Amino acid sequence: MCDMRTDWGDMASGPALTLCAMTVRGASFTERLRAAAAAGFDSIGLSLDQYRAALQEGLDDRRLRFLLDDHGLRVTEIEAPWDWAAGGPPGADASARAVDVGTGSRDNGDLLFHALEALRCEQFNAVAFTAYPHEHLVERFTALCARAATVGARVALEFMPFSELRTLPAAWRLVRESGAPNAGVLLDHWHYVRSGGTPDDLAAVPPERILSVQLNDVQLNDVQPRDDLSPGEVRDQDDLREEARHRRLLPGDGAARFVRLLRRHGVTARMSVEVWSDDLERLAPTEAARLAYEAADRVLTETARLEGSA
Repeated sequence: MCDMRTDWGDMASGPALTLCAMTVRGASFTERLRAAAAAGFDSIGLSLDQYRAALQEGLDDRRLRFLLDDHGLRVTEIEAPWDWAAGGPPGADASARAVDVGTGSRDNGDLLFHALEALRCEQFNAVAFTAYPHEHLVERFTALCARAATVGARVALEFMPFSELRTLPAAWRLVRESGAPNAGVLLDHWHYVRSGGTPDDLAAVPPERILSVQLNDVQLNDVQPRDDLSPGEVRDQDDLREEARHRRLLPGDGAARFVRLLRRHGVTARMSVEVWSDDLERLAPTEAARLAYEAADRVLTETARLEGSA
């Protein structure tokens, strides 16, 4: 069983934070490392496409590990947005097979498990964009987690209001019914707000089963206060998808309230910063990463200050 315990780092020396794959989505692997290290992050996330691109640039796995070590960083999560429920997970020998990154012909599942082992990463984030009967999802997700356990990885299931798992209760139900000890929920602040998440939803999930938290903030011009938004009061899915992928905000007051809610619930999962933003994308990766780290640092530092004065 994977060790589910994490922490938020030593606030005196800065919080332990991951720079998510999509915060500097256009950066190359080396640009991502330079930006993350200069900003103060201790780790990065990668998508499968970003991993494939690095290999296609001529950076083999050994070189990638060297560059990570040289920058004092590690990969703490891999984004794996493939249809894992379409069939069974890759066989146990998948990581031993050659990964054809040049043609893209290798199945994304094979590539994922290869990357997890090659980069010594202990978590991948799973999403569900294709509709299947619930019983089928439970069966496939259980098998996926079993395969992940063979490489010592956790599976963090992410809900999104425009996916097939639209809410925290839906994601937690699938994790719970799988019975997989290495499965849990990924909690993204934007998705929590836009799906109408409530403190009661959060209270139903054991804090240790929240594997990681993605910080960002939400434009509030067209929604009710987050704790009063009912699950049915969400906008058109196309609008939600567009906002999620182009117009998220840096962590601010909303993220601070969210972190305090998580702390009261006993959540100690690793924090990361995921801000899909066209405004950030126009900046150099080093500047975008700096703004992301400083915003999250302010949120976590203020939370710690308020807790200390309570």
